[in-house]
Parts: sequence; structure tokens; C-alpha cells
Amino acid sequence: NFSNFVITGNEPHLKLRNKFVQYLYSSPTRTCYKMATKIAAIATSMISDLALIGADKTSSDGETELIDDTQLHLSKMDGTLLRLCLQKLDAIDKEWSDAIHKLEFGVIDFLIAIPATLFGVIGCPFLAVWYYHKYESLLYPMNCLVVVIVNHTAKYIFNRKRPKFVSCGKKMIPLKRMHHDPAMPSGDTAQSAVAAVTLLYHGYNICWSLIVPASAFARVYFGSHYIGDTIVGAVFAWCMSYAIHICFG
Repeated sequence: NFSNFVITGNEPHLKLRNKFVQYLYSSPTRTCYKMATKIAAIATSMISDLALIGADKTSSDGETELIDDTQLHLSKMDGTLLRLCLQKLDAIDKEWSDAIHKLEFGVIDFLIAIPATLFGVIGCPFLAVWYYHKYESLLYPMNCLVVVIVNHTAKYIFNRKRPKFVSCGKKMIPLKRMHHDPAMPSGDTAQSAVAAVTLLYHGYNICWSLIVPASAFARVYFGSHYIGDTIVGAVFAWCMSYAIHICFG
């Protein structure tokens, strides 16, 4: 009640105070105040859930020191927010990838299988032999080997499971059954990026870089990967391959 906060008197500072109190208790201001209070209450609740308050640690001389609460709040919130962001990205990635997994193109699968297998264990050795005979150089085979080692190591660091076979549409070629290692990063898409960088390095048309999205789509289409797996594999291999060509090309 506004009248409970009014102080009677003719002094200028009391009149100013009463006007200020009246403004605070006006309808629009009170509405904004209530909303701000609710938001602050929600934020405070989230912070208390995310952060550890009053954690103690024991120093080397046996005395107990209080860890700075602000730093503890920030570190805990940063880790939680990062985890929430990654979980959200993972959900979006799987939702979009699932739409591609369920596609069915019939006999066109045989065409899509070309970029899906050309840069894997089937086609990559043939490309390496072709490159050696054409340029008499081990640059591309060495590039492939380095990317395979780093990429395969990263797979077991991320340890992301591959898409479930039951979530994929009917395919003429069951490439999904050929893989049992983790999904991220996509090795085939990574090798397509290595091939694209190598071709561009030797003066081929920039259109050859389209083999990267072609391979990425094919890998997702056959249910071997999620979209995020192919993006990570392509970006990683493109950067590494470019660096190797600059240093040893």
C-alpha cells in the first residue's frame, strides 16, 4: 500500500521522496518490478543449482582456505553451459541426420555409393597409386596416412556411436553394416577433403572440391554417420592437408 510509505512533511526532500515512492508504486513500474523479481529468482535458482557454494580446500600448512565463490560459480557454470550446448547440438545433428537416413532412392543408391566408398579403404589405395604414378611423389599417400592415424585416434577420443540401423530407410547397398568403430570424425569424408586439397594444389578446377559434400552426403545417406561427423572430418582433414602441402609440397 503506497500510503504506508508516505512521510508527511513540507520539506523539499520529503516531497521528493514521496513522489519517488509514488512512481515506484505506479502500475507499469510495479509490473516491471514483479517481472524483474521473478527473473532474478529464476536466475538465482539456476545459479544455485549449477554452482557449488562455500567449497573449502586445505592448504599445505594445514589451514583451511575458502575458494573464491565467484570463480567457482563461473567455472561450474561454464562447464555446465558447454555441456548443455553440446547436448543441444547433438540433438539437432541427430534430428537433421535422421531425415537423410530415412531417404530411399532405389537404384540411384549405386551412384551414391561411388562417393561413399571412393575415399575409404576400398578406393583410397587406388587413388594413392594413381597419384604416385602421375606425379612421382609420395605427398598424397603420406597425407592420407597422417590423416588416417590422427582421425582414427580422434574417433576413440570422441567415442560417438554410429546411427542405429533400424533408423535408416531401405537401401540397395547395406554399407551401414560394414562399420563397427566410432563415428566421429568421418574418415571417408576426411579423405575426400585430402583428395580435394591435393587436386586444387595441383591446379585442378575448384569444382573438384564438391567431392567433399558429395562424400559427406553419401556417408550420412547410407547411415554410416551423422552430419556433424562429416563436418568435423572434412574441416579437420582440409586444414591438416593444406598445412602438409604448404610445408612439404
